[in-house]
Amino acid sequence: MLSFPRRPLRVGLLREAARRARSPWARIAGAALALSLAVSPGVAFAQASALLDEGKALMKKGKLAEACPKIEESYRLSPRSATLLALATCHEKQGKLATAWSEYIDLSAAARKEGNKRLEADAKARGARLELRLPRLTVSVPRAAAVEGLEVTLDGAPVDSASWGQARPIDPGEHKVSASAPGRKKWEASVSIKRGERKAVAVPALAKDGSAAPEPAPAEEAPAKETAAATAAPDKGAAGEGKGAAGAGKGAAGAGKGAAGAGKGAAGAGKGAAGAGKGAAAPEEDAQAEEPAAAEEPEASPGASPKHAGSFVLEVGAAGGALIGLIDSGSFGDLSTYSYSYNILPEGELIAPCNDEVCHASFEPAIGPFAGGQAFVGVALSERLHLGVRALGGYRFGGGYLVVGGPSASLRFGRLWLGLTGLVGAVGQDAKVTGVKGEIPSELVDRNYGRTEVDVNAREGSLPETALVETLAFGGSVEVSLVLADLPSSSWTSGALLLSAWPTFMKGLDGFVIAAPVGLGYRFY
Repeated sequence: MLSFPRRPLRVGLLREAARRARSPWARIAGAALALSLAVSPGVAFAQASALLDEGKALMKKGKLAEACPKIEESYRLSPRSATLLALATCHEKQGKLATAWSEYIDLSAAARKEGNKRLEADAKARGARLELRLPRLTVSVPRAAAVEGLEVTLDGAPVDSASWGQARPIDPGEHKVSASAPGRKKWEASVSIKRGERKAVAVPALAKDGSAAPEPAPAEEAPAKETAAATAAPDKGAAGEGKGAAGAGKGAAGAGKGAAGAGKGAAGAGKGAAGAGKGAAAPEEDAQAEEPAAAEEPEASPGASPKHAGSFVLEVGAAGGALIGLIDSGSFGDLSTYSYSYNILPEGELIAPCNDEVCHASFEPAIGPFAGGQAFVGVALSERLHLGVRALGGYRFGGGYLVVGGPSASLRFGRLWLGLTGLVGAVGQDAKVTGVKGEIPSELVDRNYGRTEVDVNAREGSLPETALVETLAFGGSVEVSLVLADLPSSSWTSGALLLSAWPTFMKGLDGFVIAAPVGLGYRFY
């Protein structure tokens, strides 16, 4: 078995390492190694923890402007869920609602990956609560303003064309919207937005920049113009000697009587380019060719429709029609003055007092005219789809009322809006009383020949002829609206005049309710 001298070899290696350490490259490598150790994960974690503690202490003192950057730097060094929760809380207290809302969403996703269900639920609840107060800004670009190369920015950040016309959450405060395009003057606008507020900014058609370099003409235009000039100047042409449009004498570009003069210029009656003499016809053709160019980019119409997604929608109007109450059972006033009797023993009866729990009145159907109003509050998810809440209410002539409301959706087909609304609310009708009955306890039904209720002992004429019966009802309605006038504009009056009908069917606790209101309203959007 062979053996090697280990000690001499180790000593040689140490000497070689010492010799290499004297070289400048070795020193640079050593410095890089020391730097990497200085920012090792352990050191970064310690720095992040210290920054987090400082940020929390400042946040308790109300110094949010100092606290939030420290917590943000802590999260950058060591991204942990606890740090993100503190950062979102700090931004929420600072009033940066959209920033905090986005961080709560990220926190919920991180907690779900970690399996921390409690933190995930807490982050979702915080985000949902905050979402109700978020301001939203819609940046729309009308078709006339969407020129080639258009770039729209919000606070310096590009706004992708796919999000034009979409409402986006934004922090409350001052914001700047700008737009630029090649060969166009830059446009800027400032907008101030508050909590829960919704605003829209429309980018106008950018004006042409006269100081910008003109776009090069197509290559094929120059030969065409030269050919036209040569054809129109058989003798003394525009570029020839004498009195032509481009001549050195009294031509259009000459120093004498100019192109617009009354003498022999290009537009004059003499021998200019556009005259009947020997000038060329080229300038006239150029002027005609340039006319359409002025209409290439039409200015944005002040009445451009603002029906973009994310806009606030409000509809109000008057309604009237028929209200049919089929509530056959209920209570009226005080029933304690009445009593009823039923068998409790084979040879005896019990006289029981009435109350609202064991006695009820029966009523005839009630039909009468209805007059009131309706309102819809929501948001435009697109130009054709509106979601929100609708309320219907009014008075029934002859006695009664209807007050209901619930979630609603409307979809537009041309000049027709079709929608559905889920309704819940209170309905009352003044109807004729046909009698009062009392309930028999279930354990005594057999002793009373199977009857579950009996007539109340009421003296003749003691019952009221009519009474108001009320019930809680659930159901829905169908919306059918015709656009009588579409009036889009850039002001708050933008909207449409609608003729609408809402056939309604509802189930009460005792009976049914049918309504057929028709109304005229105005939908602001």
